[in-house]
Amino acid sequence: MNLAKVGAAAVVGLSVIVGTIALWSGQSMTFRRPSFQRAASDSVRPSTQRGKRTVMLYFVEQRQKILQEEPREIETGATTTEDAKRTLEELVKGPESDLQPTVPRASQVRNLFIDLSGTAYADFDRELREGRPRAEQDEHYTVFSIVDSLTANFPQIKRVQILVEGAEIPTLVGKVDTKGPLAPRFAF
Repeated sequence: MNLAKVGAAAVVGLSVIVGTIALWSGQSMTFRRPSFQRAASDSVRPSTQRGKRTVMLYFVEQRQKILQEEPREIETGATTTEDAKRTLEELVKGPESDLQPTVPRASQVRNLFIDLSGTAYADFDRELREGRPRAEQDEHYTVFSIVDSLTANFPQIKRVQILVEGAEIPTLVGKVDTKGPLAPRFAF
């Protein structure tokens, strides 16, 4: 007997055994195909919901020297990527309360995209580096207000890579390493 016939007989025998067990147990057997999930599927798939959404932006609370949330409404876009970019644009506008801004108001968000591993790439113009104070703590506030504002509002964003003029930067002013993607850091 050749191997092909033995393999076919094994498959038929296995099918008979599985069918017999299914009939004997009285329960129907269904086989489900595993669902396929993408880490950032919302960034590609359009959303049918239009309207407004509340996001939390992180600004500096001056007396305690911490990042504090401020709610802000944004127009929802067709994708999560559009919503994330609008969130950063609101962060650049600064706080509407007595909190302190973290990103220079002259900065512009050039682009934003989210890869399948959950990394958001936030591309700013050069004003992000040139238009900000040079203090070490201010650099932390700038970097992590961007990172925290994105990761807190969009579960598919796990970390953020900050770019300036489309390129990776080693640091904004010398203290915070921005060569790679950063995870949220809500406390310093």
